[in-house]
Amino acid sequence: MKLGKVAALAACTAASLVMTACGSDSGSGDAGTGEVEKVSGESVKVVATTTQICDYVTQIATDKSADAELSFNKTGSDGNTTHFGADPGAAESELDLTCILAPNASAHDHEMTPQQMAAMTDADLFMVNGVDLEHFLDNAVESSGFHGTMVVTSGVLTSDEKSDKEKVLAAEKDLPYKIYRGVEQVDISEWPFATAAGEEPEFIFDPHVWTSPHNAMVQVQNIGAALEEASPENADLFKEHVSRFEKELEALDEWAAESFASVPDQNRVLFTSHDAFGYLSNEFNIDFIGTALTDFNDQADATADHIASEADKVRESGAKALFAENSNNSKSIEAIASAAGVKAVIGDDALYGDSLGPVGTDGETYIGSIMHNVTNLVRAWGGTVAPVPEILEPYTPKDL
Repeated sequence: MKLGKVAALAACTAASLVMTACGSDSGSGDAGTGEVEKVSGESVKVVATTTQICDYVTQIATDKSADAELSFNKTGSDGNTTHFGADPGAAESELDLTCILAPNASAHDHEMTPQQMAAMTDADLFMVNGVDLEHFLDNAVESSGFHGTMVVTSGVLTSDEKSDKEKVLAAEKDLPYKIYRGVEQVDISEWPFATAAGEEPEFIFDPHVWTSPHNAMVQVQNIGAALEEASPENADLFKEHVSRFEKELEALDEWAAESFASVPDQNRVLFTSHDAFGYLSNEFNIDFIGTALTDFNDQADATADHIASEADKVRESGAKALFAENSNNSKSIEAIASAAGVKAVIGDDALYGDSLGPVGTDGETYIGSIMHNVTNLVRAWGGTVAPVPEILEPYTPKDL
């Protein structure tokens, strides 16, 4: 979202909430910032924006035990529903998840379907990444009549919270839904690259928090806390699954650190299609030098001037390879790599950035996507991928 839009929203709500438009009914007086309330009835209805959040919820809510009591129904962006856990007819409770974004799709643009809008209308919990990411839902919340609880998985909804949080929280009391920021908060970073002359920055802070496994742990904790409050009868199940998932994420973090440690610091130079890897780079001491795309039109081609300037930057940096991403056009990466005389990592080896991959790919789960990325980065930089710990074996990339 452009800053002009943010400013307009701030003027009409006294705080910028990127998914609310001027002129909406203020709703109930106690709405806005608050805790998650217990959902009345047997079914908890959840809508989630990103593919990463959908996977987090899936890992937490899926009960594979023989005596499963929770029925979990997951509807993908294509409208197809998959069932997990207890038989719906015999289940003591039910959780329905609707995923908005599709695998291999941008996290910066989406056209809501009628089915997704209907799910928003009925949702008890609407799980978002935050940090200004969900600009494509500027009007969806209002148009759908959503009146449940928005769960901000990163703990930070908008950049305005960093400058005047009290004003933001005060304004949220007039919203027709509650906003829950969880029990933990991601340490957000400023946008990693300077804005071109004459252009407004797309973001003030980097929204791609999930590229760091440490940040994913925060998101998982916040999701688990929200689900426990909404469905207390399943709190023990959610706590158990969050604990298991956190152990896997901790193992992932350690495995990634060990793998990157095999690469000399001067070789850890990252150039990608898109700006998604700031948090990964911060955590693992990677020099994130640039991107092939200058805006969020993920299928556009870079200009000749941009290709030439970025190729010069790549040559000066000593980068060994450039990396395409699964949701982006790889032509620009290939053009810059060719001009710089280095390898382009594309196709099945492309990195998972904005989104996870389809079922059957390395990146169909969050952990699998990070393992795929680490494996391909380390190999391209001449390092050695660390042995996979037993707890992560189910997510191992196909060629590892």
